[in-house]
Amino acid sequence: MSKFSPHLYLAFFLILNIFNFVDRNLLMAFSNEIKADFNLTNVEWGLLTGVYFLFFYSVFGIFMGVLGDKFSRMKLIAMGVFLWSFMTAFTGVAKTFFHLIFARAFIGIGESALTPNSISILSDLFEQNKRGTISAIYYLGIPLGVGFGFLISAYFGPIYGWRAVFITLGIIGAFLAILTFFLIIQIITGLVLAMHYV
Repeated sequence: MSKFSPHLYLAFFLILNIFNFVDRNLLMAFSNEIKADFNLTNVEWGLLTGVYFLFFYSVFGIFMGVLGDKFSRMKLIAMGVFLWSFMTAFTGVAKTFFHLIFARAFIGIGESALTPNSISILSDLFEQNKRGTISAIYYLGIPLGVGFGFLISAYFGPIYGWRAVFITLGIIGAFLAILTFFLIIQIITGLVLAMHYV
């Protein structure tokens, strides 16, 4: 893996992390619409945005780290991206509160695969004296993703509705998962290096 550009991996993981936090916070961005559509109480909303997501995200994060130590980390990330994207799209077609709970739990499971394995890969690719900076750049995905999530909801929500936004972002995420699974990042890097030596 080290023969490919480490900075390209960093850029790719940053994009995935941004997308991660867009999807994670989209529910909050559309809180008024979703609460009204499902007639949710404050308790139900609190459980949906808190406990149901955080429990699965935190518990499965440990398992994803262990699996990443034993199997392909890139493919594990790809499966996580696909799962959380599929469940994001499923949120857009949810009909009941149980559907929302189900989707939220599996979004937590899918997203738990990204950070432990991304940080592990980046630690292999960068020297020790650069890892602090690399981690800081990777974690820029948190504020950027949250910000983009609210911008997307503010701009596209009134035009297309919250369900269409969830479905569209789910489809885009599935495409990113496919790119990750087939390690397209390595192909791109190879092409860039080949052009450099032409």
